[in-house]
Amino acid sequence: MKKTIFSVALLLVSTGIFAQQQDSLLRRQMELQREFNPTLQDANKINSLPSVPQPAIKKANTGYSPWAGRTTPPLEIAIPDPANIMTEVPFSSKKGYVSLGAGNYANIDGALGYRLVENEKSNLTFNFLHSSSNGDINYVQESDPAGNKAFFMDNLGQLRYGHLLSAFKLNLKAAYSHNAFNYYGNTFGNDRFYDNVNQTLGVFNLGLGVESNKSDLVNYRGFFDFKNFASKYGSDLTSAGLKGNHIDAVVGLGKPFQGGDSRVGVDGKFLGVFYSQGMDDFTLLGANPYVAFEGLNWKARLGADLLFQMLGGTKFRVAPNIELDLKVAGHSSLYAHIKGGIDGNTYLDMMNESRYITPMTPVKSSFSIVDIEAGAKIGEVSGFRFDIFGGFKKTEDEHFLVLNQIVQAETPDMPSIKESLAPLYGNFSHSHIGGMLQSNIWSPLDIALRIKKNFYTVNDTGIPDAKAYNKPGFETDISTTFSATSNLKFMLNYYFAGDRWSYFNDTNVQINNINDLNFGALYDINESFAIHLKANNLLLQKYDIWYGYPAQGFNAMGGFTLKF
Repeated sequence: MKKTIFSVALLLVSTGIFAQQQDSLLRRQMELQREFNPTLQDANKINSLPSVPQPAIKKANTGYSPWAGRTTPPLEIAIPDPANIMTEVPFSSKKGYVSLGAGNYANIDGALGYRLVENEKSNLTFNFLHSSSNGDINYVQESDPAGNKAFFMDNLGQLRYGHLLSAFKLNLKAAYSHNAFNYYGNTFGNDRFYDNVNQTLGVFNLGLGVESNKSDLVNYRGFFDFKNFASKYGSDLTSAGLKGNHIDAVVGLGKPFQGGDSRVGVDGKFLGVFYSQGMDDFTLLGANPYVAFEGLNWKARLGADLLFQMLGGTKFRVAPNIELDLKVAGHSSLYAHIKGGIDGNTYLDMMNESRYITPMTPVKSSFSIVDIEAGAKIGEVSGFRFDIFGGFKKTEDEHFLVLNQIVQAETPDMPSIKESLAPLYGNFSHSHIGGMLQSNIWSPLDIALRIKKNFYTVNDTGIPDAKAYNKPGFETDISTTFSATSNLKFMLNYYFAGDRWSYFNDTNVQINNINDLNFGALYDINESFAIHLKANNLLLQKYDIWYGYPAQGFNAMGGFTLKF
């Protein structure tokens, strides 16, 4: 008995229609559920027959409009429609899919995927993703000219192969991404340094993952990820861009005890980035010894990260790695995660954070002394789910991206500002409290509300009264889905981010609040064909993603998805 899933095809639009990123390279994924192989569980824990594993349905990271500057946070708890419980098949049996959408600002999104091989032991899948934009955007600030064309084009193609052996599972990946974009930031009347010439970044990626089948002796897992990257331009349009190799590897060993409910183990990791020129290589070695306990209503993982960083001399750091979870009722629990560690801020990391960072600009690695997240999930109230949370994080050498500062021109024909982003550094403390509420008391309507208040302290920046630049002080996210019929859904999302600051021309500058209201509709004509429509920035707001880098105004997109 076997069930397979192809979740990207079904969820590419319907659950990810509002998924948006501040500025990141495309990250979408396909998954294949392994064959059904039930086993009896311990009698002292459960008194039921083996059950069919449920496919894990994940939101596809479609990233339709990266200009909107946000990502709708995932909901921790999903409430199914009572009419569909045990009757609806939450995955598509089709082997392939194609999706296409287009709108104003020359916004285009497309996806293509197909399962090439599928049998009891092996699967081979292919997918291709495209996202692009090429429209004029007006600046929020008073400037001459008042705007500029903002262009980007992201393409990603990948092959994924999985094979189930008698002792372990094997996963392979080969991918190539090509990204092109211009630095469209505000120059405030100065000549453009990069003159709207398109920067490019190509990344070739190979990945290998191995995970042993569960055993009472020793379990192991590991992965090796290799990326070769190359950009077109360096510090100016006449110099070659940055090239190099990025290697990320993890090996983990675990020994079960107490009947397999608990385990002791160690995880080792290696991160190495080796540049061809212009930037110093970065190497990070880490070990995470831990012991994990699990009871009927609780589980705990106690460990620490031992980190060796090699950049300008060897540095040794120790950070906690602790996870505690306690189930207090059928659908309620308490949790606390206490962690820390080193963020390498490598070239590819920074390109994921913002592609508009000034080329050939290394960003210091940061160290989080402690990063605490704790809260309570409450699901005992009929029709409602709550999550109350809070946290604290303290980081050394935190970076803040700001528009490049005005500098004295070396020659009369040389511009005095670059239309790109550069890092500022400081020691950073971040506390936050918040909550999430989800309600489904009327089954056709699903509502989720999330609020978060942030408190920041920034020191050692060399700037009087320094702020946590580009980090919101208050955030609110409201997401609603209304199922008018089994084939027609409407979605309405609202995101607010306030108390945002930047630093420009030696002055703290307050950035406009983000007021982003989005609407979408999805109609399944039949099991193979669906159409969708969405509109962003319905309130016609003008705001910056980063100071000098505005978001698009009102924009709409329509398209279709075909499964075959």
